[in-house]
Amino acid sequence: MDRHFGEIMGRDAATHFAAWLLRQSKVRKQIIISLTDLSLLTGAMVVALLVVALPSMGTWPAATYWVLAGGVLLAVVLLHMLGVHHMVSRHADVDLIERSFGALFIASIVLLGVLSLRLPLVLAVAIPFLFGAMGFAAVLMSRAIAVRLLKPASARKRGARVLIYGAGEGGVQLAAALRNGDRFCPVVFVDSNPSLHGRRIHGLKVFPTTALEKLHNEGVFEQVLLAVPSATPQERLHILEQLEALSVKVLVMPALEDIAAGISRVDQLREVQVEDLLPRSAVKPDKSLLCQSLNGKTVLVTGAGGSIGSELCRQAMLHGASRLILVECCEYSLYTIDHELRQSPLQGQCDVVPLLINAVNAQQITRAFQEYPVQVVYHAAAYKHVPLVEANPCAAVLNNVQATQSVVTAAIAAGVERFVLVSTDKAVRPPNVMGASKRFCELVVQAAAVNAGRTALSMVRFGNVLGSSGSVVPLFKEQIRRGGPVTVTHPEVTRYFMTIPEAAQLVIQAGAMGDHGEVFLLQMGQPVKIRDLAERMIHLSGRTLMDPASKQGDVEIRYTGLRPGEKLYEELLIGAEAQATPHPRIYKAAEEWFTPEVLELHLSALLAAAHGGDVRALKCTLSQCVAGYVYGAPAELHDGTFPDEAPRQLTKTAEAQVPQPTSRPTPATPTDDRHRPAPAHHTPARPRPAFGPAGAEAAGVLRQMATSSATSDAGMAVAAAGQRPLHR
Repeated sequence: MDRHFGEIMGRDAATHFAAWLLRQSKVRKQIIISLTDLSLLTGAMVVALLVVALPSMGTWPAATYWVLAGGVLLAVVLLHMLGVHHMVSRHADVDLIERSFGALFIASIVLLGVLSLRLPLVLAVAIPFLFGAMGFAAVLMSRAIAVRLLKPASARKRGARVLIYGAGEGGVQLAAALRNGDRFCPVVFVDSNPSLHGRRIHGLKVFPTTALEKLHNEGVFEQVLLAVPSATPQERLHILEQLEALSVKVLVMPALEDIAAGISRVDQLREVQVEDLLPRSAVKPDKSLLCQSLNGKTVLVTGAGGSIGSELCRQAMLHGASRLILVECCEYSLYTIDHELRQSPLQGQCDVVPLLINAVNAQQITRAFQEYPVQVVYHAAAYKHVPLVEANPCAAVLNNVQATQSVVTAAIAAGVERFVLVSTDKAVRPPNVMGASKRFCELVVQAAAVNAGRTALSMVRFGNVLGSSGSVVPLFKEQIRRGGPVTVTHPEVTRYFMTIPEAAQLVIQAGAMGDHGEVFLLQMGQPVKIRDLAERMIHLSGRTLMDPASKQGDVEIRYTGLRPGEKLYEELLIGAEAQATPHPRIYKAAEEWFTPEVLELHLSALLAAAHGGDVRALKCTLSQCVAGYVYGAPAELHDGTFPDEAPRQLTKTAEAQVPQPTSRPTPATPTDDRHRPAPAHHTPARPRPAFGPAGAEAAGVLRQMATSSATSDAGMAVAAAGQRPLHR
């Protein structure tokens, strides 16, 4: 008992001394180290004399002893001059060893030269040799003891004990960068490379990845720093899946290219992002497609302050646009993107013109096209939040549909080279007004393509983007930070995800391939269950998932039910087929459309209902025009199912089996260059579900109007273009 008590007291005393030493100033630490080395080297000299020259020491003159003392002082001075005393003991490494050896070697050689003039050659050689060897050993041993002494106190002072995952170049750089910081205390490496196992790097032992769980259970580390900057997304995902089971907080090291470019520092660690959890790798953009649409062009972007719109602006400036016209109705959003672009190093090469106008206003839009010689248009302005749009359908139709009509009409009248509509996967068989309005926007552009002249029109359809306003990701982060609960609408709700820069680049590249009203689809990778996403974010934040039965755990996932108009699954295709393009992430859909004459009838009815605030008539019109949207049908109960499930399953199957492109598909040759070619594959019109009385009445009126006033002319127009219109 007494022995153990003594050991505990000794450890406490050493710990307190170490803590006291760490609190001292830099100058005081150097003085303490210098005096320690002086004492150790003096002791080394005394031992050397006692071993080699004890019998003859009494006959030496006093000057010899002054020479020996000078040799000791010279060694201390050299240690200081070579920076050994400037090194904190816990950072001892090969550099310290080399400098210490150099200082003692030089001091021994000088001492040998002076002693050879006063003592026999044997003594003149032996004394400096033993002094240098024992002095070098004493210096290194003192540093080793200091490391053991300072490590516990240092760990408490410097914060969390961390495991560095990856002992390659990135991990070594990270460990070195964390030396002088107080935020983390690296304690161990893990790596999958067997050749590194058991080695020590910067004093930290390298363990295999299989030892992760054991090290965590023993309390060796508190957090994990992921230092594999060169890993592929699939490799990083595999690592994160390993760490997820530990429920430990994970921070990620910046990419090596960002470090090399000066964008980030090695120690600028970030939290795990959702993009790290996606099982997909980014495809490098086709520079020729980007430059084709942007280089030297005057580019107009509507919704310039939004998530996609602002990134389209950045990409336009990055790829050589000569003038960038920002169209935005929100003053703050316009100010934000305008200010950002004007701070860009490329600002001098691109004229930025902010226009605080609403795209719904046809006069304002037309005036903008008249004032500036626009060549390329990206129409990204839209209301996109499903529940809000469901509660405000008239405003959504005006903002989405009427704005699209205004912009595409003005663009064609001005003779712009290219018009691209930014659409959404929610336009495919939508049970909500937002998706139905976006599909109607597509129909507007498809009909306009018939008489577009030299203007190439196209649409790009894709899923959710990470970091957009209203995204679940920042919401989940905030909920986890507060301790939960994390709210998920449904256990089976599934979504596609893509980063904003990648989506914007693909929009530009798809638009460059557009010609006569094509609908392009972006390959979004594998869909992700929102529930799985929430669970991973909880685990990788260092929290545990609460068990619903036992209530054991840190953060609860609470299911709130599908919101108004929300689907369980999102799709990209209305029909069952898609065509490959030269780009591996971009496909082209062959879908039904309205002739301009028939579309005008539906558009007039839709806008009249929106302006008049007639929600019932508005939804009936959308039911007539948009496949999948049924006013008053069970789909509007928001259970994630559809009245006709077969086409949806067909679409999912076809989407999963889309082949990788091998060559550019050969399009049909149009009879008139103003008209788009016939789709290579055409899906027959989808049978309409039964409507309620109001829907049937509206449908009858529309059919009568279309039959009496436009069917014959529309038929001739379609026949001339070699296309099949959408008949209702």
